Amino acid sequence: MQRFIVIIVLIAGGINFLFGGTGRELTVEDIFASGKFRGQYLNSPRWLPDSKAFAFLKRDEGAQYTSIYKHGVESGEESKWIDGTDVVDPANGDTLRFTDYRITPSGTKIIFKTNARRVWRRFDDARYFVFDIAAKTMTPVREGDDLIRHAKLSPDETMVGYVFENNIYIKNLNTGKVTQVTGDGSETILNGLADWVYEEEFGQADRWTWSPDGKKIAFCRSDQKDVPVFSWVEYDGTYGKVRSVRYPKAGQKNSVVTVGVYHLDSGNTVWMDTGKEVDQYIPRIQWAPNGDELLIERMNRLQNKLELLGANVDNGKSRVILTETDSCWVDVVDELIFLDDDKTFIWPSERDGYRHIYLYNLEGTLLQQVTHGKWVVRTIYGVDEETGRLYFSANKDTPLEWHLFWADLRSKKIKRISVEPGMHSANFAPDFSVFIHNYSNIVTPTQTVLARASGHTIRQLVKNDIPALKEYDLAYPEFIIFTTSDGVELRAKITKPVDFDPNKKYPVLIYGYSGPASQLVRNSWGRVSSMLWYTLLTQKGYIIFTVDQRGTGGRGKAFKNLAYGDIGKYMLKDHIEAVKYLRSLPFVDADRIGIWGWSGGGYLTLMAMTKGSDYFKAGIAVAPVSDFRLYDSIWSERYMGLPQDNAAGYDSTSALSYTGKYKGGLLVVHGLSDDNVHAQNTMQFIQKLQAKAKPFRIMVYPGKNHSMIGGPGVYLHLYKMMTDFIVKNL
Repeated sequence: MQRFIVIIVLIAGGINFLFGGTGRELTVEDIFASGKFRGQYLNSPRWLPDSKAFAFLKRDEGAQYTSIYKHGVESGEESKWIDGTDVVDPANGDTLRFTDYRITPSGTKIIFKTNARRVWRRFDDARYFVFDIAAKTMTPVREGDDLIRHAKLSPDETMVGYVFENNIYIKNLNTGKVTQVTGDGSETILNGLADWVYEEEFGQADRWTWSPDGKKIAFCRSDQKDVPVFSWVEYDGTYGKVRSVRYPKAGQKNSVVTVGVYHLDSGNTVWMDTGKEVDQYIPRIQWAPNGDELLIERMNRLQNKLELLGANVDNGKSRVILTETDSCWVDVVDELIFLDDDKTFIWPSERDGYRHIYLYNLEGTLLQQVTHGKWVVRTIYGVDEETGRLYFSANKDTPLEWHLFWADLRSKKIKRISVEPGMHSANFAPDFSVFIHNYSNIVTPTQTVLARASGHTIRQLVKNDIPALKEYDLAYPEFIIFTTSDGVELRAKITKPVDFDPNKKYPVLIYGYSGPASQLVRNSWGRVSSMLWYTLLTQKGYIIFTVDQRGTGGRGKAFKNLAYGDIGKYMLKDHIEAVKYLRSLPFVDADRIGIWGWSGGGYLTLMAMTKGSDYFKAGIAVAPVSDFRLYDSIWSERYMGLPQDNAAGYDSTSALSYTGKYKGGLLVVHGLSDDNVHAQNTMQFIQKLQAKAKPFRIMVYPGKNHSMIGGPGVYLHLYKMMTDFIVKNL
C-alpha cells in the first residue's frame, strides 16, 4: 500500500498574470530595498451613504498632501472631493496630514484622524477633527495638542465622544461644552478602551459606543491593578529606559471588566449585571436597535462557553439570550447583525461542526439555520432586505479558496457570485447593490474591481500588475495532498525551481506558522516579498514546502480541536510526517531538510530542532514562543486550558523541555522590544542551550517589536542574514 500519494496539482485559471521574465536572478536588495515591487491598491475606500459613489484617498503627482476622491458607480467618473489642502488646523492654519477618515451617516461630515502615534499594534493616539463638507470648516474634537482616542460622532451628529487619559468625554459641537463621563481613569483603570491582552487577542481597542438615539453611552471599564507588569529595556541614549506593560501570562490574573451605561439626560451611570464571576471575559458589547437593551457577550475564563446577554439599560438587569459551548473553545462573535425588523439577528456558530449562519430573535429562539454542509463560512457581510439575500464568503467548493456567495433567506438557495479561482473579499455598498471586489490567486496579485451584487464586474479599479515582476521568472507553488502514516490527509504546497530537474536532488526548506485555526495552504497571492524571497531561494537550488497540519483552519471544528491541550503535538508530528513524505520523493535530498517560521512558526522551529531534531538539519526561529506559560492568558488558555489544570500539557508543548535533544544548526532571532512574544522566551531557551554547551546562532534587534517594525534596513539585514544562514547550513 502506497503510504504517500500526491492527490492534486492546482493550476489557477481565469485571469492570471503568470509572470515570466528574462531569467534574471533576484537579490535580497531587489526584494527588500529597491521598492520596485510595491503593488497598487485602492487606498481606504469608504462608501457614501447613498451607495452611488465611494470615496478613496489619492495623492496627486507632485502634491504634498493626500486628497479624498469620489468614484461614481454608474459613470465611473473620479473627481476630487476634499482637497488635502482644505484639511487644516483652525488654530494655526497648518495643513494636517491625516491617517484615517470616516464619513458620517448623513454624508455631510468627515472625522479626520491626524498626528497619529503608535500604541502597541495600532496608531490610536491622535488628534481628531470634525470637517463640515459644505462649509469646509474644521472643528477640533479636543482643543489644544492633546492626543485622544476613539472619537465618534453621536447619531444626530451634534456631539462627539472620545477617550482622553483613560476617561470618556463628550463635546457638544454646537455649544463647545465638554462633559466628562467617567472620572476614575488611571494607569490601572481604563474606561472606553481595552487593555493590552484584550486588544491583542480579542482584536478590539475601542470599548465604548453611542446608543441608537444618542442619549446614552455604553462602555467597558477595565480594572487592571492586579495584572502583573512585564518590563524590558530600551537601549537608546546614554542610560536607556525601561518600558512596561500590564501583561497577563497564562494562569495569571486578568483585568476585571465591568459594563456601564451613561445616561446623558441624568448624568448617571447604570452598571450592567454581568454575573457574580469576575474572572471572565466581556469581549463585545453592542446596542439592540431599540436602544433599551445592551447586548453583552460573556465568556468564561476557559473560553469554552459564550453567552449573549441582554441587559436593561435603565436598571442593569440582564438575561441570557443564547449560549454557545464547546468541549475545547468557542470563538467571539463579531457578526451579530440585525435585520430591518430590529428583532431578528444573524449569529454565526460552529455548533454543527462547521462555522455556519443562523437566524435568532431577541427571545433566544432559533428561527433558521441559513447555511449547512461540511464547509466553513468566513465572513458575513449583511442582508439586502429587498431581495432577501444574505451575502457571505466561504470555502464551500474547496478548502483552498474563499469565494463570495448569497443565500436567499426565503428559498434557502445559495449561489456563488465570484468566478475567478482564489481568495475573494467584498466591501458592499450600504444598499448591497454593488461592491468593491478584491481577489487574488497564486499567479495573480490582488485585483480590485467594482461589481454588481450579482458578481458581474462593472469595471476594473486597480489592475496591480507590478511591472518589475516581468523581469524575473517566478517560482509558483503546486498544491498537493499527502496521507500521513496514521491515515490522515493533509494539504500542502510545494514550490520548485523554475528550471526544476527531476533527476537532481534538492534540499528543502519548510515554512510553518501552524497556530490553531490558521491556514497557510491557500490559493492566494500572499505577500509579494515572501513569494520573491522563496523564488530567490529556489534560484539557489532549494525547494520550499508548507503543510497545514491537524489543528489548522478551514476543515471544521473537530479538525481544529485536535490542537487543544497540547498545541505542539500535531504541529510537530505532522511536520515530521511532511519530512517523511518529502524523503519519499526521488528529487529530494533526504539529509538536507530545514525549517523556519516567525512567532508561532518560530515556536514550531524550536520544537523541530529539539524534540524533532532527527528530522531537521537546520532551522530559523524568529520571535519564537518557547513555553506557553510565558505567553498571554487569552491565547494560551484558549488552546491549552489553565496551566494549573493542564501542567502536563504545558510541559509537553514547551520547547524548554527538549533542549537536551538539540543537535545544532539553529538561528534564533528576536526583537528586544517585542511586547507580544517577549524576548524572555528566547533568553530562557538559549540559557538552556548554553548550560549544555550547545552551539547556536542568535541575532537580536534592539528597539524592534514582534514584526521588527521601525527604522530602515531591518528587513534587508534580517533576510540577508537568513539567506546566508540557509546557504551555509542547509
